[in-house]
Amino acid sequence: MAHPDPEPESKPGPDTEPDPAAEAGSEADSGTEAEVEVEESAEAKQQRTISRFLWYCSWLTVLTGVFLLSGMLQTFKTYSGLAWLGTVVAVLCLLALIAAYVACARGQLTLRTRLLGPVDLFQLSTVVVAIAVICGLLVPSSNTAALALLLPWALTYWMYGLDRTKTPTT
Repeated sequence: MAHPDPEPESKPGPDTEPDPAAEAGSEADSGTEAEVEVEESAEAKQQRTISRFLWYCSWLTVLTGVFLLSGMLQTFKTYSGLAWLGTVVAVLCLLALIAAYVACARGQLTLRTRLLGPVDLFQLSTVVVAIAVICGLLVPSSNTAALALLLPWALTYWMYGLDRTKTPTT
């Protein structure tokens, strides 16, 4: 059995007068306050988007690490000394990258935070990604997992390039 639609709420028509209190409140809210509110919401939206992308980077790095470690565990019996060194360094680099992405996503750091003199977090993470990829390629397993580390790095490169005009934080 069909239920009847509820009656639509009464809307002010041409013969009804608008509420003077509501009209006065809307006049007070217009102007610069509304513009500031729009700018703040755009800034907050941008920050949420950046934070979301950084969380994606951290999860992509975790997944890449899982794939890299599963490939390593399948072939670890054939490792030479160089492969074991590559494995240890790759795992340490993965942990450092995950920690950096999570710290940025939580708002504790930014990609432009200066860490070592003129070197900021993004530049340092680029070096760590390069080391992780090279060491991952030294391990005699599937090389695609090591190369997959370039995807989260590419996302951070894109976000880093978006803030070019901002000044570095210390």
